[in-house]
Amino acid sequence: MPLEVSIEVSILPKPLMIARSAGLYARFFVPTDLRTSIGSRYLVRSLGNRRGDHARLAAATMGMALSMAFDAMRKGMTVDLEELLEKVRSGDIKELTLKDVTLPDGTRIAQAQLDNPADAGIFGDLMVRARQTEPTEVMAARVAKRRQQLREGSQRISGGDSKALMLSKAMADHLRDLAGARLHQKTVLESRHTLRLFAGIVGKDVPVASLTQDHVRAFFEGVRYWPSNATKRPAYRDLSVPEVIKLAKKNQEPEPAAWTMAKHRQRLSVFLVSLVEGKHLAVNPLAGIRAISTPDSEDTGSPFTDAELKAIFDPVEFPKWASKYPHRWFGPILGLYSGARVNEIAQLRLEDIDTIDGVPGFFVRKMGKKQSIKNKHSRRFIPLAQPVIDCGFLTYVEEARQAGVERLFPDLPNSTGLGYGRQLSRQFSVYIKRQGVSVKGQGFHGFRHTIASKLDEAGVSASAIGALTGHGTGQTVLEKFYIDRRSLPDRVATLAKLSELAVLRGYHPGRFDNNLKQAN
Repeated sequence: MPLEVSIEVSILPKPLMIARSAGLYARFFVPTDLRTSIGSRYLVRSLGNRRGDHARLAAATMGMALSMAFDAMRKGMTVDLEELLEKVRSGDIKELTLKDVTLPDGTRIAQAQLDNPADAGIFGDLMVRARQTEPTEVMAARVAKRRQQLREGSQRISGGDSKALMLSKAMADHLRDLAGARLHQKTVLESRHTLRLFAGIVGKDVPVASLTQDHVRAFFEGVRYWPSNATKRPAYRDLSVPEVIKLAKKNQEPEPAAWTMAKHRQRLSVFLVSLVEGKHLAVNPLAGIRAISTPDSEDTGSPFTDAELKAIFDPVEFPKWASKYPHRWFGPILGLYSGARVNEIAQLRLEDIDTIDGVPGFFVRKMGKKQSIKNKHSRRFIPLAQPVIDCGFLTYVEEARQAGVERLFPDLPNSTGLGYGRQLSRQFSVYIKRQGVSVKGQGFHGFRHTIASKLDEAGVSASAIGALTGHGTGQTVLEKFYIDRRSLPDRVATLAKLSELAVLRGYHPGRFDNNLKQAN
């Protein structure tokens, strides 16, 4: 992929080459005006196994890419520096095309393309000589000769027959398609991560038509050793994918969970299927490779025991913890008596709380800009169980409406773009551990298992449970369900079969007035 830049080369970030045991690194100085947004004085990146001119070319390309990125950031645009530098370092950006170049001595070059070490050497020599304040005639002639060599040797315009689709381009196209389909940002980021590992293991310059089961098996073998948070940990973050895997093996890092491996397979499958459907790949190389056995995501964890529920809703400790924010008070209560997912509850807006045919409840749907649902089976209207009404939930709803807020729980942030439920889930997990609920993996999701388990014990059918929890039949757990007034009485009857799950403290009106005022 060529990188085209029109810029004053005199402000090109100059790399400092650093030799480490793992190889050569390039360090770039971050301009003072951008340090706050970037969060660092320097950017240091590995040059992989490159040496000599190859390393200098990679560093120069990184520098030019950074120069362009810095300029874009000053104009208020968002730039993913990590992705940009990774593309340069991994070879995804192989050519550097300079347009309307101004050298330090004022010399202008209309266009020059650097795509091999010799070009890098020539251009570097030009830069050094152009910085001389009083060049001699001999030196000027030499610079002119070098400049001509650069023009003649570098200006190669691609043409001819169309080439086979390469993996790097197919990946970029696929990620653009995912973003264009308006999938959740988290889905796109996770797919990018999986495909980055796939390309790092099998090679980005592989024609997609040549992908086989051997490539897929090599990928699964490689990700078995991928350490958690590798891109953030100092020991791994500046290394290439093969280098990370090699070091992780040496360090005997624990293997990813079966669920993580299954998600990698799912994302890779979506990519490969798109290639087959686009007729770029004759056969899906993933077909025939046995999948790792994993529990369904809805089956992870376990129901809360009666003793655990008693500890969670302790009459002293729960109010002490929950009185700080309304989401702490009513979030767990809604989870307990609805089985809704943590993000479905955390993202609720006041307009989602409604009364249908005399039945108060809440909609799980995607209406607001930052709302999301897991899948189409998740859309539903959940009646409020009587204990939720009795504990004063609707009183709080009315207070929130009077305060003029839009969201039911305005204190919950979504700064990461990963959903409002992230903070509620974390806060709840910390609290229940303090209350003695310390089983690994147990958290807010336990409420879904609890209500399903209790209703099953009461003889409620799987389809009736699915109507509340938003599962889909014939897929992974329960039965497909859409919002339907005709089934509303059945859902009310289903909830009525629940015995008292916990003793809930009543809500004192005005408890969260300050929270609502500050949010408005």
